[in-house]
Amino acid sequence: MAVSRRRMVAAAAAPLLVPRHVLGGPGYQAPSDTLAIAAVGIGGMGRNYLEGCKAEKIVALCDLDHNYAAKVFDTYPNARRYHDYREMFDKEEHNFDALIIATPDHTHALLLMAAIRMKKHVYCAKPIAHSVGEVRKVRQALLANPAIVTKASVQDSRTDYARSTTELLLSGVLGPIREIHIWTFHPIYPAGLVRPAGTMTPPPGMNWDLWIGPAPFRPYHSAYHPANWRAWWDFGTADVGDMACHTLHAYFEELRLQAPAVIYGNRSTRWQDIARPLPTPETEGAANTVAWEYPARGNLPPLKMFFYDGGIKPFRPAELDRSMALPNEGVLFVGDNGKLMAGYYGGNPFAPNGRTPKPGTPPTHAGGLLLPAAKFKDFPQPPKTLPRCEMKDHYTEWIRSCKAGTKTVLPVELACQMTEVALLGTLALRTEKLLEWDSATMRVANTPGPNAFLDPPYRTGWTL
Repeated sequence: MAVSRRRMVAAAAAPLLVPRHVLGGPGYQAPSDTLAIAAVGIGGMGRNYLEGCKAEKIVALCDLDHNYAAKVFDTYPNARRYHDYREMFDKEEHNFDALIIATPDHTHALLLMAAIRMKKHVYCAKPIAHSVGEVRKVRQALLANPAIVTKASVQDSRTDYARSTTELLLSGVLGPIREIHIWTFHPIYPAGLVRPAGTMTPPPGMNWDLWIGPAPFRPYHSAYHPANWRAWWDFGTADVGDMACHTLHAYFEELRLQAPAVIYGNRSTRWQDIARPLPTPETEGAANTVAWEYPARGNLPPLKMFFYDGGIKPFRPAELDRSMALPNEGVLFVGDNGKLMAGYYGGNPFAPNGRTPKPGTPPTHAGGLLLPAAKFKDFPQPPKTLPRCEMKDHYTEWIRSCKAGTKTVLPVELACQMTEVALLGTLALRTEKLLEWDSATMRVANTPGPNAFLDPPYRTGWTL
């Protein structure tokens, strides 16, 4: 943890500090035990991240659109307010210990690298970066700075229901896993659109050029901000970039999914009429599919992983009771000895996020529904051997880890690897190419065009 002047003063006065139980009773937190936090991008998801950390000292807040973020600024009246994160870092570097990053995808890497240079702990929205090149640079920088404590914004990571799914997979009950099918009801708005004609005036006081940052410049339009940026390739990473880490954490390491060999995908097409398609080259489709093919990995056999969004689902497993519909989102693991259908975030697919099952919901294991059900009805849920972090403790686990100097349950270094796999799906959708991936050299081997998006140059005036 970076040592601020405030902490040095506190350390010098240590003999005078009174134990917290004497000063404040149960729940009291001494100032010397409080983390000083700054945040960038607070108008959207950033408000939720801050809410999870509100017991700490929020010292500085930055958002380019102060109107959009007004309620969040008002929630923390003692925090100093900024439009430009660079000014905030210049003035506040010695006043905060940890940084929350909740900006659009295309600026994550800039903020992460700045935080690493300042030796600040980091809580970062996923996907960790906007390109594979950025992901690798961030991961390398973090591995070279092990004292920095980081966490990715996957609130379900290492929950009891997620771990229960992992423990079922690790039990070997399914035998070797050959396929994974992942589906989510999302699409990301505004998918399947063309760049709007004309320009609009940015919100009062907003520096649109700074919002664009390293991306190619385009005039302001409400089609991008507020909150509509994610489907546009220049700013977001499509649904697969947004949502993949929310499921991969439950099985990514266990199934060794770091380096696919082949990636391909398809996105839906808009039509002007029955004979004229409307190209939408700047966004994902309203519904998309992605496939990753993996070679054998050590003692694990080749595997195919499929992602479906926008309401598309895989074909229902033949072993599923015909009276049961597939849930809106979930994961299906296909092994040599059977199948496992789990919630998108792990656990019971019919009672997601650890909710209580509704009456009439079929019985499942804690980690999901094993199929055929009759074959596995007597198979016990494995014991709880993996460490857990429940959603209610997601943010406080990061804070505790920052104070103790220990790793979190989902450090950004690991999230970088999951993000890379997700971004390869984004690349396949964007280029509409089959990609033969050479992970060692970070190149697409079979066609040169997609390589231009792996580590694209920044707009003039911006560097990582």
